[in-house]
Amino acid sequence: MPKNKFSIIQKKFKKIAGFALLPRKTNFLESNLERCDNLFESLSRLYFDYPQKVQQIKKEVGHWLSWEKNSETLLALAGYIFYLIEDFVLAKKFFLKAISVNPDNLDNWRDLAFALRHLGEEEISRAILFNFDYVIYYYNYLGLEASNYRKLKEMILAIQKKAYAEKSDN
Repeated sequence: MPKNKFSIIQKKFKKIAGFALLPRKTNFLESNLERCDNLFESLSRLYFDYPQKVQQIKKEVGHWLSWEKNSETLLALAGYIFYLIEDFVLAKKFFLKAISVNPDNLDNWRDLAFALRHLGEEEISRAILFNFDYVIYYYNYLGLEASNYRKLKEMILAIQKKAYAEKSDN
């Protein structure tokens, strides 16, 4: 396998999609940005105009992840692909893996929240979206792993309960 696998993946991606696959940037809370990169937006346009290209990327992304299994960029890409084709179970799986790689990236949490909403987990989705500062802090503080979704869900619900209790006290 070549040393710089990601650059090979980037070339293959660009050949299919017609735009560059840039390394994912971390959207830190203090950045005050809505989104740090535009991959989802670009993939959405591609899916609207050329759905067959998104299917082609879907076929490749599993292979690419076998080369770079802990690439936050590729995990987010896989999550976005499955989100666009409305396989929200797999989108959730890949967004959770992206969180495991980089729990400080607000974009990963937002992506997960919207996948959860489509799966009917609106309470968890809402808790993430409206308490993401606490969610990220306690996820890191407690040393949780996104692969243990039950524990993660318990933590998020506890944060939401506490946040709503504080709101009603004021």
